[in-house]
Amino acid sequence: MSDTTNPNSVNGNVGPIAGESIKDPARWPGFLLIAMSVVALALGLVGLAIGASPAAIGCLAVFAVASVLGVLWQFVEHRRVARSAVGNTPERPEDIGAP
Repeated sequence: MSDTTNPNSVNGNVGPIAGESIKDPARWPGFLLIAMSVVALALGLVGLAIGASPAAIGCLAVFAVASVLGVLWQFVEHRRVARSAVGNTPERPEDIGAP
């Protein structure tokens, strides 16, 4: 019988691995899109504050598109990594358990 309450159990569910997304270069474009969207949001808000409406609207449009694409990229890559890790050996030594 599997012990799902013990995080160190071999038969239980393996939790997320710290730094898993940073180690996977396939997720980096998603991070860059999200960073670009944050910069575009800041520029758009500055543009609205100083009265440069066309530039602000352009930056806010870039923010909307980049943030949606960045989050979507992260979601798709997370699903891909989760599907590929189903039968693999866990990376954390504590997930392996005693022999």
